Amino acid sequence: MRLAPLPILAALALVALAAAPSSAAQADNNVEWNGVSHVAWQDRRPVCPVNHETFQVRFQAYRNDLTAARLYVNDGSVTWVAAAKIGTRGPYDLWAAQAPASAANTVAYWLELSDGTDTDYYSLNGMSDGLPADGGFIVNFTTLEHAPVGATRVNGGGTVFKVWAPTRTTAHVRGEFNGWGTGNPMTRVGEHFIAQVAPTSDRQMYKYFFNSLVWNTDPRGRSLDPSQNLNARIEDPFRYAWGDSAWQTPALEDMVVYQLHVGTFAGRNDPYGAAPTPARYVDVAARAAQLVDLGVNTVMLNPVTEFPGDLSAGYNPQTMWAPEWKYGTPDELKQMVDTLHRNGIAVLLDIVWNHLTVNDNFLWNYDGSQTWFDTPQVDTPWGAQADFDKAAVRDWYVHSALMWLEEYHVDGFRMDATDYMNIPPQDAAGWALMQRLNDTMDNRWADKVAIAEQLPDDDWVTRPTSLGGAGFDSQYHDAFVDNLRQEIFDAAAGDPEMWRIRDIINGGGAYLSGKKVLHYLELHDEAWPSSGGQRIVKSIDTTFPYDDLYARGRVKLGQGLVLLAPGVPAFLMGAEWLEDTDFGADAANKLDWSKKTTYAPIFQYFKDLIRLRRTWSAFKADAAWQVFHINESGNVIAFRRSDPSGNPFVVIANFSNANYSGYRLGLPLSGDWEEMLDSQSATYSGNGLTNPGAIATQAVAADGYAQSALLTIPQMGLLVLGPSAVVGVPAPAMPAALRLGPIAPNPAGGPVTIAFALPRGGPVRLTVHDLAGRLVRTLAEGTRGAGSHAERWDGRDRDGRPAGAGVYFVRLEAAGGVASARLIRLR
Repeated sequence: MRLAPLPILAALALVALAAAPSSAAQADNNVEWNGVSHVAWQDRRPVCPVNHETFQVRFQAYRNDLTAARLYVNDGSVTWVAAAKIGTRGPYDLWAAQAPASAANTVAYWLELSDGTDTDYYSLNGMSDGLPADGGFIVNFTTLEHAPVGATRVNGGGTVFKVWAPTRTTAHVRGEFNGWGTGNPMTRVGEHFIAQVAPTSDRQMYKYFFNSLVWNTDPRGRSLDPSQNLNARIEDPFRYAWGDSAWQTPALEDMVVYQLHVGTFAGRNDPYGAAPTPARYVDVAARAAQLVDLGVNTVMLNPVTEFPGDLSAGYNPQTMWAPEWKYGTPDELKQMVDTLHRNGIAVLLDIVWNHLTVNDNFLWNYDGSQTWFDTPQVDTPWGAQADFDKAAVRDWYVHSALMWLEEYHVDGFRMDATDYMNIPPQDAAGWALMQRLNDTMDNRWADKVAIAEQLPDDDWVTRPTSLGGAGFDSQYHDAFVDNLRQEIFDAAAGDPEMWRIRDIINGGGAYLSGKKVLHYLELHDEAWPSSGGQRIVKSIDTTFPYDDLYARGRVKLGQGLVLLAPGVPAFLMGAEWLEDTDFGADAANKLDWSKKTTYAPIFQYFKDLIRLRRTWSAFKADAAWQVFHINESGNVIAFRRSDPSGNPFVVIANFSNANYSGYRLGLPLSGDWEEMLDSQSATYSGNGLTNPGAIATQAVAADGYAQSALLTIPQMGLLVLGPSAVVGVPAPAMPAALRLGPIAPNPAGGPVTIAFALPRGGPVRLTVHDLAGRLVRTLAEGTRGAGSHAERWDGRDRDGRPAGAGVYFVRLEAAGGVASARLIRLR
């Protein structure tokens, strides 16, 4: 017997080391190349410099890796500008240098990076040991070809428009700013047309007009308005004031994923109040407390990019760039993400790259020519696939991902139907596109995650790109869900196969086990009549109200295995209260919030199950496991999970319809054990058969262990046992009162760390004020657990400007009280 096949554990460890951001980055005379990035169209300030103005160049490197950096600027004469750290983002330091204003039409730049004695360079073609030979990044004040594709606000009140139209001879930008007239012709620069228009206003509508004949919207429009003939809107990506500066994406192995469809989440028998159909981003944000109460730490949204009509599951996208307008504005989506972050919840965006909508596909014959799709078209079961062989098309997809990560602060992606990303005749291009997404994220957003909906399982999808794989962090575990559901259904006939459950717990090798797989019993496809599914409670109990003891018992059993077996767990919204309303996008598909009360014991089971998962490190996705007991005749299986110290926990699953008493099971340690959770407890609307009090082991060998115990195992029961010596250890003592401080360093000329402690969990607001009481910066606003915490203030105000020297006050509001402390800032 073994905790997991040793080759698998070793391979998982190697993969983790290869994929993780460089935790060893330090001043060690070695610039970590794989952590350096500068995305020119995102990392300049202003994003699109015009009129010979000065501009800031930002870049990032792993934290504490660089000891110095300089910006090389060449406008006919060479200038070197020192760069400085301006903040942090996840595992990265953010650096910036200011390029001076120049009378020249063209300015070239690149970066010199030093870690002690090691000096390297970053330019257009990436990192190099020697001086770059590629000419550097170019800012051309005449052609403005450095402008991002799309509509970009510029200093002076104007906007630069840039559109890809390689086959057209003329183009105009027409909008509210010019009376929809043709007064703003665009200039061809390579395969693009570019125009600078002034004045314009934020959120004004516009369209492009090609060859004096064809109108169409902006493929990179950050907001589209179907009520106005799909006009695009000018959007300022910096308009929203974020409050999640303290946010850190949870590690993949710690995630508990809740799949949520914005349009049907809120409003039906809803204690939080009414919501329209479809529900909106603001309605999700207003219900963040519900998700906090449940205990999930990650929300996986069904697609929210613009789709035809007002009601959709989102899998018929028109664009990768604009959020669905009926759900709300771009800023309202940002506010939703911000609110969830401030409540400890990550947000994953579902992206559909394998096809575009069949109806209202504005990219089809976009400018009067077929530039976006192959001829003949490459078809999927749901619509035509874009022409992945074209660089501009590939950029459209990858750049959209960078936008969602940068501008919307999302924590990663779930990619739809990856098996249809690499289909002939452009299978190589589709595979390379997935690799590019994951390589880009590993370089620039290493703390974010990418999950593939890969059906059927394919371990090449989660292999590193360095080994030829697609490089996803995790993939749907098709074998897990199919076999778990089948054995649950087979249990009705009394003949489930435990060896199949053993196999799905063990996984399919280094790239199909642990955090490399996402486990679930039911997500949207399984519960969606359009995909041939329905809610599992209706499949188990076919008679309304679909809640007999078998529906309750088997759902709790299945969801318990999802949450406690190795792998990343996920479940569909509503499962937590035995929802029988099938998935869909109509008003009839809205969650029925009254079931939270009707099935309060089921909701409590999910809460306790999730708390168990998140409290004990033995249940992390990658923690060691060992299936040590299989009873095929009795339909019982048991497996061990272990924390880093080797402390064992045991999970028992009884798929049978029989209650067992005096059931002998081997246990890894001698001494007393405790039942930490029993799905059939009366608390969870079960039959009440539990194992109260201490469970004493006996010196009777069983299941490969020297000791065993006699247990009560109820029908359809999911039990968790832990050694009393471990689970009985009291939790760390909580402070008796609210405490603020210490603040270090104090006085300070740079960033400071502000410690605080809470006697109990709840809402927290931590702010910095000047002597007049004016708010300078909000450092934390959301829910925090009891115990010790710390936040970092980088010394900047809420507008990003350095706070001046002087006396400031830090104010903490939490646990029904207020505390304050003085902070002195030096110049």
